[in-house]
Amino acid sequence: MKRAYCTYFDHNYLPRALLMLRSLSERDPGCTVYVLALSKLCLDVLDRLALPGVEAIPLSTLENAYPELLTVKPKRSDIEFIFTLTPFWPLYLFATTSVKALTYIDADLYFYASPQPLLDSISAASIAITPHRFSENFRSWSIYGRFNVGWVTFRRCAEALDCLATYKADCLAWCYDRAENGRFADQGYLNTWPERYPTLVIIEDKGVNLAVWNADNYVIEERDGQFLIDGEPLIFYHFHGVKLLPDSSLDVMVPPRHGAERGILMRRILEPYLDAFMRERAVLHERFPELKNSETRLR
Repeated sequence: MKRAYCTYFDHNYLPRALLMLRSLSERDPGCTVYVLALSKLCLDVLDRLALPGVEAIPLSTLENAYPELLTVKPKRSDIEFIFTLTPFWPLYLFATTSVKALTYIDADLYFYASPQPLLDSISAASIAITPHRFSENFRSWSIYGRFNVGWVTFRRCAEALDCLATYKADCLAWCYDRAENGRFADQGYLNTWPERYPTLVIIEDKGVNLAVWNADNYVIEERDGQFLIDGEPLIFYHFHGVKLLPDSSLDVMVPPRHGAERGILMRRILEPYLDAFMRERAVLHERFPELKNSETRLR
């Protein structure tokens, strides 16, 4: 069965999003990725690139399907409105396509191994979510939620659709870029899901959603060209916190670990990604000069 993913981003996110899409296509050939294009320029570029397996849909389509989004749009910042979209996007795709299961993924992931074993392991679950697994130095980040929205899988079933409907109502009522009363944007709501949805699965694979906030928990090795996290394959790294600085250089959040694992993480994962990011950006600017003229600093 063809795997289906969905994501969203605007033209500012194109360099990282294209890296994500290409790495996913390489590791999961034949998959379909539905992209909600958050700006017209983003949609235009994706249409001209015509990436295999990528179907781009304009934000206006989602807003027309759910006009209630337009009632909250003026009251929220740009990033808060984007967070609000998270449950609406998979709900729309379940309503308009025949997909049996759908995985929302953030645009700043990069895949190093096939996600198929992960998808096989959660195939019977109604919902699958990923814990942050904060390391000691990031314990204070627990206010942002036990789970990360970077990978969330929903199966077409009553339980998952009920979850999405409730999630949609929650985000419509409150979705702000601050931690407040156990809530944070679209993410804090996931805290209660394990108790509410009996067939939900919490993903325990250590190589899923490796990131700055949990990398220090593990032994990171490279063996025969494969990255291992406590002996488990690294499926994807979440490149949270990559920022384009005013001098057009990149800054990235680095775990405070010292020693050999830090060297592998820096030299073999972070630095190659940043180099690829800059190459991707340069190619995009050359092919689409309008991107260079309209780019704003990355969040």
